Amino acid sequence: MFLVVAALLPVLVAGCGAGEPGTGETPTMTAPQLDSEELLEGSGMVLDDGSGPQLCLGGVAESYPPQCSGIPLAGWDWDAVDGEESAAGTIWGEFHVVGTYDGETFTVVEARPYDPEAVAFGGDRDFTTPCPEPEGGWVADDPSKADDEAFTAGAAIAQGLPGYVALWVDYAEDLAPEELDERAVQGDPVLQIMNVVVTEDAAGAKAAIREAWGGPLCVTEREGHTEQELAAIRAEAERFIGEELGLETIWSSEGSVGLAAEVGVVVDPGGSGQAALDERYGPGMVTLYPALRPVQAR
Repeated sequence: MFLVVAALLPVLVAGCGAGEPGTGETPTMTAPQLDSEELLEGSGMVLDDGSGPQLCLGGVAESYPPQCSGIPLAGWDWDAVDGEESAAGTIWGEFHVVGTYDGETFTVVEARPYDPEAVAFGGDRDFTTPCPEPEGGWVADDPSKADDEAFTAGAAIAQGLPGYVALWVDYAEDLAPEELDERAVQGDPVLQIMNVVVTEDAAGAKAAIREAWGGPLCVTEREGHTEQELAAIRAEAERFIGEELGLETIWSSEGSVGLAAEVGVVVDPGGSGQAALDERYGPGMVTLYPALRPVQAR
């Protein structure tokens, strides 16, 4: 099992000017143009709390009944679908819809069973340890500095390095989550492998971290942006997506290691928004995940 140490990876809210850092001049472009007659499709919760049916986009509050925000649906017929629930004046269910979108309302022409493959919430992250396993296995170099307090101290040193990119946790034993919890309750926790990525001087970074952390450690070096630079690109890209591309954002998260952001949008007409982001920041640096996609794309 692999786990991101979210508490050790704060999301910075730095800003940057157009084209910074390393983005060059702002490309000449026009905002993506929506085709209101193109057939689109998407899956999600359809909910009506009395104000009309809507397709939930982004998160859904796990209340009873659930709550969400999304886009209004026209042409929706609860009698034409199965599997809905209702409580306290709200009716809801998960469905796959096909129809057209004019930028405000989605007009349904077909409703199908929910399709989880049609829902995109970002790419898969690889949190395995990239360093080869040492001879004799992953063990603590200094068991006296291999507890949670030492890990936190070592992580703080890593995050203060000038070339710091990312940090995550792997484990010396491949156990299911319930097994990890059971071992912790028994007072025999599994050794954590601290994984750190830097843009420079991996050997110096490892030596600095070793001042506090004596457990398993993997430090790798890769060219590219630091965490602060990636956070600045993400902040500027979110502004660019909304203000200049005119796309409606429904969620945003940091990207995989070395990449700036993954952003969910309602729709990306013709993929022109993604093309503009690739031109501005470099391919893959900021990735869009449209909730509504052309039917022919699948």
